Amino acid sequence: MDTKSLVSVIIPAYNAQEFIVEALNSIIAQTYDNIEIIVVDDGSSDDTSQVVASYDSRVHIYHQSNSGTTAIPRNTGIMHSSGDFLCFLDADDLMVPDRISFQVDFMERYPHVGIVFCDYRNFNKDGFYSESHFQTCPHLWSQLRDQRELILENPCALLAQENFGIAGSIMIRKNTLRFQPGFDLTLRSCEDFHFYYSTARYVHAGVINKVGMMRRIHEKNKTGNTVKMLSEGIHSRTLLRDSEKDPKIRAYLNRYIAGCHGSLARYYADHGQFIQSLRCDLQVLSGPFYWPQLRATCRNITRTIIMASGLHKPKKL
Repeated sequence: MDTKSLVSVIIPAYNAQEFIVEALNSIIAQTYDNIEIIVVDDGSSDDTSQVVASYDSRVHIYHQSNSGTTAIPRNTGIMHSSGDFLCFLDADDLMVPDRISFQVDFMERYPHVGIVFCDYRNFNKDGFYSESHFQTCPHLWSQLRDQRELILENPCALLAQENFGIAGSIMIRKNTLRFQPGFDLTLRSCEDFHFYYSTARYVHAGVINKVGMMRRIHEKNKTGNTVKMLSEGIHSRTLLRDSEKDPKIRAYLNRYIAGCHGSLARYYADHGQFIQSLRCDLQVLSGPFYWPQLRATCRNITRTIIMASGLHKPKKL
């Protein structure tokens, strides 16, 4: 009988036949062997279900109608999981071979830690990005650069400033679900940030300075939808801000929200939607006062007015 802790890996899958074999094989190839793989087929119309069904009993598949979000299938996977630890992987991403092993080792060495993040690296059809994600997070990297690992006693203070995680980079203890039982169903994107931020309010978080997953960037990624990502960034941080008790962390979240409104304003102006652009800038002006954002908003408004008058045109999109 295996005495190792069981790890449940949850994969939401929608029309994922192109990449899911690589994702599943990267999990099966893990150096840690006590794993159950839970694939939730979110109403696929391609051969995703048949591909997954060809695997052995370590891979379990559950079917549901298409939800249009990864939150619902992830919650379905949580409901069917039996593991002591849970982690997630999108159907187009990959795990490095010792990912689960080093995260479990960390959790067993630090039983007071409820969630642990590993680093990840983006890749596309042309190859791997030059920097890992942690290297693009200046606040985290300034602490982690020469360290193998960190324990953050107040992880939300750092997460509110820069999102150093992603759903596929975390491992949680299943018993932390008593604090945040699943992914917020009102979010169509950024639900992963909301989930691990909400969990990190109640537990210490670990950070391991090692790449544990590879995130595939391609034309079907939902991160390519600028308006959706910025709008849901505002929604997710607003939910967290409204329930945040620490005034300093609330200020960080407000700055992020203002930044998203500003980015939306520029996007709408570049696409000729000048009234919508000005509405976004007014959202910033109606929020908490913050000098750098006020200057940026004034520049945005001036730019939008000039563009609307025909005196300036954006570069060809």
